[in-house]
Amino acid sequence: MADQPIRGSERSEREKSIAVLVDGYAKDLFAAGMMLQRMDHDVYIVSSAEEALRIIDAALPALVVTELTLPQMSGLELLIRIKHDPRTKAVPVIVHTSSDDEKKKELCRVSGCSAYLRKWVDPGVLYSVIQEATAPIPRQFIRLRTLLPVMVGGQAASGNAAGTEYVTELSEAGIFVRTLHPRPVNAVLPVTIIIRTMPIKLKAMVVHSEPLVPGLAGEPGMGMKFVEISTTDREVVRNVIKGQILKDITGP
Repeated sequence: MADQPIRGSERSEREKSIAVLVDGYAKDLFAAGMMLQRMDHDVYIVSSAEEALRIIDAALPALVVTELTLPQMSGLELLIRIKHDPRTKAVPVIVHTSSDDEKKKELCRVSGCSAYLRKWVDPGVLYSVIQEATAPIPRQFIRLRTLLPVMVGGQAASGNAAGTEYVTELSEAGIFVRTLHPRPVNAVLPVTIIIRTMPIKLKAMVVHSEPLVPGLAGEPGMGMKFVEISTTDREVVRNVIKGQILKDITGP
C-alpha cells in the first residue's frame, strides 16, 4: 500500500471530502464527528436517517457513516435505501455501531456496507477503512496537519526565515517539510523533528520536491519518506498523531 507524502501543490488544491455522520447518541455523534474532521472531512452530523437522506439528496457525499440504532428509520434501512437508489448506490456506507448482533452484521454486509465497525474503533483503523472505501490509491496512515520545527541534513537551510524549516504534515511513514530550499529528489538525509521539545532523529528520503513558483498556488517544500527510524521514535510519532485526533474526545 503506497503511503508517500503529499506534494505541496496537492495539499493546497485538494478539497475536503463531504462525510455524512448519522448517530442517535449525542456523545458518540460529537466524538466521531471530531475524528472525521481531523481526518480532513467536512462533516454533516445528523441524528436520524431521514435527516441524512435529505442531505444526501441535496449534495452527494463522499462517505456515509451510520449507527444502526436510530430513532425511526434504522441504520440498516438507511443503508438499503442508499444502495437501492441508482444515484447514491456508489456512495460508500460504513456502519459504526454499538451493536454486537452477528445477524445484523451479516445483513449489513450483504446489503452493501463498505465496513462494519464496533464502537469505539481506533482512529488508525477508521482512517484505513475510510481510505479503502473512498480513495483510488488508499493510504495506510493518518496524515496530520501540524507545524513542527525540523532540521534536515543536520541544519536548517540557509536563508530560510529564522533559520528554521517546518514539518506541516506528519504521518507514521513520512513528512512534508515547508522550505524555500527543497533538497534533490532521492537524497537520503538525517532529519531531526522537534516534538514537544523532544528531538526525534531519523533518516528520510526526498520523494517530491516543490520549488516556489511565483504566480502558482502550492506550498514550497519537499515530501520525505522515512527510511530509518527507531521503534521508539515511530511509537512517539504514532502516539502524537493519535493524541491530536482524540484531543478533547472522551471515550465510552
